[in-house]
Amino acid sequence: MKYLNLLAIQQLEGGTYTVDTVLKVIRQITDWALAVGISLAGIALVVSFIMYAVVDIEQKPRVKARITQTLLGIFGIVVAISLVNIIIRLFA
Repeated sequence: MKYLNLLAIQQLEGGTYTVDTVLKVIRQITDWALAVGISLAGIALVVSFIMYAVVDIEQKPRVKARITQTLLGIFGIVVAISLVNIIIRLFA
């Protein structure tokens, strides 16, 4: 890890912002995006389950597909933002 510190940029040119402040901002944005994304996906799941309970038998496969897509979307959001946070921890 000492080799990485030798090559690390300590301060960005043209301002007083350091790489650490930029990484903090990115981490805050990813945490916010994770919270908002999971909240909206939860609301979408609740609406989808209500639709599944109310909809006709012919429409149930379409609603099931929508629920599956929403769950995959939640998984994608969590994985993508987790990867960003892991990469940030490598440089912090």
